[in-house]
Amino acid sequence: MKKSEDIKKLFQRFLDNKCTPGEVRALLQYFDAGENEALLRELIRKQSEDINAVSISSESLEPLLDAAYSKIRSSIAPDAEPAETHIQPLYHRLWFRISAAAAVVLFISVATFYFLRQESDGITAQMQNPATQEIEDIPPGINSAMLTLDNGTTIMLDSAADGALAQIGGIKAQKINGQIVYNITGNGGLQAEPVYNTIATARANQYMVVLADGSKVWLNAASSIRFPSYFKGNERKVEITGEVYFEVAKDAARPFRVEFNNPLGEKGEIEVIGTHFNVNAYPDEGDIKTTLLEGSVRVSKGNESVLIAPGEQANISNSPALEGKGITKRKDVALSQVMAWKDGFFVFNNSDIQAIMKQVARWYDVDVVFEGKILAERFTGKVSRNVSLSNFLTMLELSDVHVKMEGRKIIITP
Repeated sequence: MKKSEDIKKLFQRFLDNKCTPGEVRALLQYFDAGENEALLRELIRKQSEDINAVSISSESLEPLLDAAYSKIRSSIAPDAEPAETHIQPLYHRLWFRISAAAAVVLFISVATFYFLRQESDGITAQMQNPATQEIEDIPPGINSAMLTLDNGTTIMLDSAADGALAQIGGIKAQKINGQIVYNITGNGGLQAEPVYNTIATARANQYMVVLADGSKVWLNAASSIRFPSYFKGNERKVEITGEVYFEVAKDAARPFRVEFNNPLGEKGEIEVIGTHFNVNAYPDEGDIKTTLLEGSVRVSKGNESVLIAPGEQANISNSPALEGKGITKRKDVALSQVMAWKDGFFVFNNSDIQAIMKQVARWYDVDVVFEGKILAERFTGKVSRNVSLSNFLTMLELSDVHVKMEGRKIIITP
């Protein structure tokens, strides 16, 4: 067998976290030789191309590969002698001299994310050594929600079997392929007043529902929608909290209305005819953001209203300091970033660490605490929402964000 084939097998053992310290030393010494640069680049590229979690263009992949290669090379020191210690999985936080190389290989192997500091001249090659700390890894969120019927009955939708869940007059609520669908089964029951149901997701949950008019609704983590069993009269109205994406069924005779409240108690409303839009109404965000992808919507608060077009965003402040402020409008919004959660990704574009960790807290059901001075740097990147928390935190550490875990609490330190 050729030596390069042996190295490839050893590299795969390294990715699988099965190398002994001696094998790791041999691997790093091999790649420390300049003539072996091409093979290392080939292995990094192959590992990246094998990843299905993220689609990366060749133009975007080259800088990522160059950075990963440089990071691994910078961590190889000819005089480094790793301690003869059994290598623990990375999420067990046992780091030794080659931790930077191991972390970068993990980063390539899950190939989901690369943070770029927006206020720095380059990528820091050195990593701090977090204290050894064994933690139980936390998986990503799942499709789950609680359905509360008008009579107070609750149904956990992740454990409910596919099929009929409830019959409400002429409306049947069914679970089909993990989604809730409301179907009109007869006109007799529609003579009565509709009853209201609520679907709510906890942290680390998301869900999708099809309303009786055919409108599709996706709920992000820690969100809810209250809606009638069927829409009666000349309008269709629902109430939401958290973040919700809508694909509204067209019905020119009955406009669709979405109501929400900000933490100040101010009510807002979105009026649509038939359109695709996203509403982020989390109380801990700076603004309630309505972002339009298709069609036309009018966002109202009090006596003020703003009409937005596709690619635009209407903002209503959540800040007590800005109470009474009107609606502001933004143009040329990055729709891919707004819709990343529905498509199964985190996407950050010049985001600060607080904004990033708010999303992490909701999706992994953890609490986040900042100790000391908060990082001023901003980050850009993309990561699958299917990665475990330990992998996400490893990627943060690669950008010199210092992270500690205590149970389900994440501590960010200077």
